Amino acid sequence: MGTLPLLLILAQAALPPGARVHRVGPGGYGSVGAAVAAAARGDTVQLGRGTHAGPVVIDRPLTLLGETGARLDGRRRGTVITVRADSVVIEGLAIFGSGRSLDRDESAIKLERCTGCRISRNEISDPLHGIYLLESAGVTIDRNTITGAQDLVESVRGNGIHLFSSRGNRIVSNRIRGTRDGIYFSFASGNDVLGNDVSGVRYGLHYMYSDDNAFDRNAFTRNAAGAAIMFSKRITFRDNIFSRHVGYRAYGILLQTAEDVIAERNRIEGNLTGLFLDGSVRNEFRGNSISGNGIGIDVMASAEGNLFTGNIVVDNRVAVRKVLGNGTNQWDDGRHGNFWDDPSVFDLDGDGLGDRAYRVGDTFTALASQRPALELFGGTLAARALGWAEEAFPVFDVPRVEDRRPLAVRPGSAVTVPPHGHAARKAGLFALLLVTYAGGAGMLRNRRASGGVE
Repeated sequence: MGTLPLLLILAQAALPPGARVHRVGPGGYGSVGAAVAAAARGDTVQLGRGTHAGPVVIDRPLTLLGETGARLDGRRRGTVITVRADSVVIEGLAIFGSGRSLDRDESAIKLERCTGCRISRNEISDPLHGIYLLESAGVTIDRNTITGAQDLVESVRGNGIHLFSSRGNRIVSNRIRGTRDGIYFSFASGNDVLGNDVSGVRYGLHYMYSDDNAFDRNAFTRNAAGAAIMFSKRITFRDNIFSRHVGYRAYGILLQTAEDVIAERNRIEGNLTGLFLDGSVRNEFRGNSISGNGIGIDVMASAEGNLFTGNIVVDNRVAVRKVLGNGTNQWDDGRHGNFWDDPSVFDLDGDGLGDRAYRVGDTFTALASQRPALELFGGTLAARALGWAEEAFPVFDVPRVEDRRPLAVRPGSAVTVPPHGHAARKAGLFALLLVTYAGGAGMLRNRRASGGVE
């Protein structure tokens, strides 16, 4: 028995006393609209196999359920399903062909001032917006597949899931492709976004004036940018992936005027810029992997009071770029800093922390931030040579950040201590320095004897 037939049986068994099933198709109603008009509160409208015509307006609590192969065609006329009632369930349908008016926010499914609805297991294609929540609360949107309108250029497509002035909703395990933005928040607070897969859109997550939302275990990959968070507060990101955003001005995560954000255990990998902060304050970044990016962390002067600790910052062309300015941030929490995978971070006492502060800054990147044409030479031997020369003979006022307690061992790795303990390590290093000094002194005497040094 397939999943959807089982769902139909369960749905019918769960009907309240007196509720009825209204079937659309052979032996039943001739149209979805007629079945909805005949349904009472709590009834189920069941679409049989085949293509049914929309649009449809649902103005009472009911369940709209599709059998295997049931398709609802909006014929590109307005919104395909408009919901204007609480506790509506839409499940198991293939829905396609909404209208194209952005002024009217036409969508495959649009909920208007509803509470307690559930949109589940639907296949949505060729919409303007996929699922649109307007001033709605307590809605569950789960396990839907949304594919944007491929006949429209990206800038005039709608969004996969769009929330406007909507609170307390759950967006779980949806797959979104080819829309303008994947998930869009505007004045939408207190929502949970879990386990979604968003790829091939402009912004995977686009976000304005929305507070107190949680994002866990989502994957944002191969978009123009992963997440753009603007003018928002108290957001949490945990165990998400922001990967392979490499277009013009592409970011894994962009925070613009964002406050009190907590980002933990995220993978920010393979982006043009991994993490970008501008005008953002009091945010915390803990235990994230920031690797393989062009610039790992890009911090504008207006970003202040942010904390970075326990992060793995490795294999980026530039680990951190800090623009000149007075903005101060903290690169350790007083106990632990970050792992930079730099051999200059040495740990003589074996406590897993570097024995001196680690300063991060790149001469070429600092110059290129003032003269963008120099980016053409980024990563070249000339750029690296400039960095080496600046380290040996400082000339430029290069903005740097300082990690006072850098991690000497990658988080999750065991600290290896020689069998004779810390004293043996220090003695060994002292012997090495002594041999090096003696060898250098011998070479210097030989060069003086031959006339090589004045």
